[in-house]
Amino acid sequence: MILQAVLNGIAEGALLAMMALGITLIFGVAKFSNNAHGEILTVGAYGTFWASAVFSLPMWLSVPAGVALAVVVGLLAYLLVFRHMVDRPIAALLASIGVSIFLRGLISLIAGTQQYGLDVPMWRAWRFAGLRILPMETYVCIASFIAIFAVHLILKNTRIGVEMRAVADNPLLARTSGINPERVNRATWTIALVGGGLAGIFVAAKTAVYPDLGWGLLLPAFAAAVLGGLGSPYGAILAGLLLGIAQNVATLWINDTYKSSIAFVVLIAVLLVKPSGLTGRREVAR
Repeated sequence: MILQAVLNGIAEGALLAMMALGITLIFGVAKFSNNAHGEILTVGAYGTFWASAVFSLPMWLSVPAGVALAVVVGLLAYLLVFRHMVDRPIAALLASIGVSIFLRGLISLIAGTQQYGLDVPMWRAWRFAGLRILPMETYVCIASFIAIFAVHLILKNTRIGVEMRAVADNPLLARTSGINPERVNRATWTIALVGGGLAGIFVAAKTAVYPDLGWGLLLPAFAAAVLGGLGSPYGAILAGLLLGIAQNVATLWINDTYKSSIAFVVLIAVLLVKPSGLTGRREVAR
């Protein structure tokens, strides 16, 4: 039973890692926690559903359409709101709450509050050594790890990745070195939005499409970002996997309805014991 819970937790943790990665990338460069990131998941899921149900596109085209809609909506929010709040993290944080509420309300107004399902095939569960493995979760997990690896390659092997890490490490020094902060911000937001849109589509494929889809995952994703150390991409990936496993193993002793409370416990414990997170650096004031 524990091994089964661990396997389920890895699949869920991969999605949390994708969300936490987007949150921590934006925090590392823009220095604020984007509370509207959950709605990007919702927009991606609805974009895919509309492309499939309204325009009758096959799923292999609907998924890129959903991701594109999430990127467009997120970049509009950046250009119209967050770009004007550089070096004002508190104002940006409050604005992100407003953007989150606005997007959720707009989605409910356009699509209603009913749930929809994506047109994905249904497969029988695989049985292996007494374990029940769901094909959809397996494919989602593989796709999530591919997306995470792609972000790793961008951060390590491209010029924009080097510039993003430089801005995250020391914004002033990066600016004096000739790095364009506006270009870095746009690239960072784009990468985070692509990951968020994909995560929303993956969650919708496993469950359903509804206005609160991203909001329900925002707290666990923030807990994973804090646990990994805000601003640390690899910490966010590790923490997302650990939190996904912890939540699913906990369901062996608590009701599945309350497993999200594990995120609260982890968030409070990390803030009390090690605010810098698993891989974050401790900062001191002189």
